[in-house]
Amino acid sequence: MKLVRSVIIKTLALLPIIKFLLNTMRTLFKLVLLAALIYGGWYVWKNYDIPGWYKTVRQEINAKNTKGALILPKRIGSSQKDPIGFYINGCNFSPSSITINKGEKITWYNKDSVDRQIIGDVFDSGLINPNKSYSKIFYESGTFEFGCSDETANKGQIIVR
Repeated sequence: MKLVRSVIIKTLALLPIIKFLLNTMRTLFKLVLLAALIYGGWYVWKNYDIPGWYKTVRQEINAKNTKGALILPKRIGSSQKDPIGFYINGCNFSPSSITINKGEKITWYNKDSVDRQIIGDVFDSGLINPNKSYSKIFYESGTFEFGCSDETANKGQIIVR
């Protein structure tokens, strides 16, 4: 009986220490979780520069596939002039063709992990670093082809009206 009483008294004496340790662990867990959320938000903000939210969506409409429906280009985002452009990844261009009006600017966004150089009929971008861009305004009507400097197979096209 004395042994049981002794164990109970020692356990009761340790109870505040156990409670303190549990509260400290809960607080530490909350701090680690908060730090992870802050870091995750910062990482996404720092690395997400794809201009999809404010990009002009332009689609080449093939009259054979519209079946009489009239499809108009849709502008997403602000009322200011939004960038129109191509994404470069592995010397592939997305989209492969864009139609614009005279005086509009085209931007090439390098989403590849290496420097890329875009060479066209009337321009040369120089090296575009990863996650950087190059822009050009087209003032003349016509069809302009371009491709990567190190690869001739993948071509893109700009049609200026």
